[in-house]
Amino acid sequence: MNLQGSSAYGNKLLLLLLLGVIASVYANSFDNSFHFDDDHSIVANPHIRELGNIPAFFTNPQMFSRNPGSEMYRPLVLISYALNYRLGEYQPRGYHLFNVGIHLLVVLVLFGVFAQFGFRPEVALAGSLLFGIFPLASEPVNYISSRSESLAALFFLGSLLFYMRKEGKISPASLLFFVAGLLSKSVVLTLPVLLLLYDWVWGKWKGADFWRSHWPYWVGGAVYVGGISSLVREAIIQAPVRSLADQAATQVKALIYYAKLLFFPQPLNVEHQFFEATGWWEGGVFLGGICVLSLAFIISRGGREGAFWCGWMIIGLLPTLIVPLNVLVNERRLYLPLVGFIGFLMWLGQRGEWRRNSGVLLGIAWILLAVLTVQRNQVWRDEGTLWRDALEKSPLMVRPLLRMGSLNRVEGRLGEAEKGYLKALELDPKSAPAYNNLGNLYREQERLEEAEQAYGKALGIAPRYVEAQINLGTLCSRQGRFDEAIEIFQRALPLAGNREEIHNNLGTAYLRKGDFSRAEGTLRVAISLNPDEPSIHRNLGGALEGQGRWKEAVAAYQRAVELQTTYARAYYNLGILFEKMGEKEKAGWAYQNFIRFWRGDSRLVENARERLSRLADSPPKR
Repeated sequence: MNLQGSSAYGNKLLLLLLLGVIASVYANSFDNSFHFDDDHSIVANPHIRELGNIPAFFTNPQMFSRNPGSEMYRPLVLISYALNYRLGEYQPRGYHLFNVGIHLLVVLVLFGVFAQFGFRPEVALAGSLLFGIFPLASEPVNYISSRSESLAALFFLGSLLFYMRKEGKISPASLLFFVAGLLSKSVVLTLPVLLLLYDWVWGKWKGADFWRSHWPYWVGGAVYVGGISSLVREAIIQAPVRSLADQAATQVKALIYYAKLLFFPQPLNVEHQFFEATGWWEGGVFLGGICVLSLAFIISRGGREGAFWCGWMIIGLLPTLIVPLNVLVNERRLYLPLVGFIGFLMWLGQRGEWRRNSGVLLGIAWILLAVLTVQRNQVWRDEGTLWRDALEKSPLMVRPLLRMGSLNRVEGRLGEAEKGYLKALELDPKSAPAYNNLGNLYREQERLEEAEQAYGKALGIAPRYVEAQINLGTLCSRQGRFDEAIEIFQRALPLAGNREEIHNNLGTAYLRKGDFSRAEGTLRVAISLNPDEPSIHRNLGGALEGQGRWKEAVAAYQRAVELQTTYARAYYNLGILFEKMGEKEKAGWAYQNFIRFWRGDSRLVENARERLSRLADSPPKR
């Protein structure tokens, strides 16, 4: 890393100290929870629960998520999830430790990159520390699903470092890191462009030698794009979320927004209040275009090295500038461009003469940035803290309203939840998730007709919306409309993919209808997808009991209470079944546990007490 002479040992110690400082800044993030996309890609994703699925991660993008339509080709990210699951299942601490560890490795490699660019060791250390504690890095570190950003950046920087050290010759290590980066996230496709810019700035053009050092990256990138061509076609050609013209105008405005966040990282937000451009003559777009052109002119007059670092920022954003995505801007996209921003600041500082008090000012800046990052970690503590913060900062965005509505519903604040959903529909009358969530709320309030209407509106907007189909089917099943429910669930099955929830709900509909054999088969599919869900085992017990296979039913109910020792309904089922089998002591044990853990309708507790009383009064079995 260009550390030479007697100061090398001291620099290494300083580097270790730097990593320790960064780790301490993120120490309060270790016990934070899972968040939004973590649910479908980690918590409810059955594919990461078996290490035997690892080979399939490289061939099946659908394994990235339990949700059809959310497929991504990120096999190395999936492998990291699978390893986390094997070590600690769904304890968030292990996942957060892994994320912080990746971030520290990125900082370590970044120090080598800065040193390779010729920055003095103390300057490279200062820049690496700035990156490590910069508040914009807090989202990729705290948000587990954003691990793809930091993992891709790690391999991107590693590939660049080995390329620079080979000085125009092919580096097998660089190519290996490049491939690993592509297997983490597609943003690494931009590396060949950066290598071209690097060789242009530092005068590495050498005719045929130049092509020999670059062609493997372009060929590798082309093979990668060919492998994910179906995903690319869908995102850009077949079903883009906006036209390419609207995308271009919106992202010109986004560039200015990102520049503001880099220079002044406040306020930070999981859902920035940023809207799609209405046209090229919109004030923000027009002004943004002028600023971008002006910046390009200033950079061209200031030297190639300054242009390189600014180019790095643009290149790191290229995929999201080109490909239309649902989320217009977010902080995690700045993780790799942040390197270019810091490199640009270091270049400016090394060009000019530092004032005598610049070290003090830099130290104050580090402390302030570290404090902001520590505070931001606290916002990521759980879904409530995260989305309350987002709603406060972005009151005109739909997603925070939906998230807070769901939290309010779970916590019993049903009036607040309804207000939030209705406000979301005011902002976006075509929000299918808002109608779906409103339907869930009405169903919980026994406003079943209104719930059905809400689900119908959601499906009218998005006919393939699986969540609304599942909820509508569940409502029909609850009302005794079993044939309708079964038809809806069967229609949703091809869209839902391998989701145990829909198999469980379909099996429950068969069970309530009295078709116990079909119920058993469907529920066993659900168990194969998620063997650790107690409610599925309880439902299977009901299907087996209905077929007169009592011993198997007992085993299913017992498995349910093994998985959830407070599962009152399963204890009740066990009590009734043991009573049928003449097992008085076991039945009494089951009823007592039901009474102990039940928190619902008190009439069921009275019924269980009556059954216990009858068991006590009945003569012993001879």
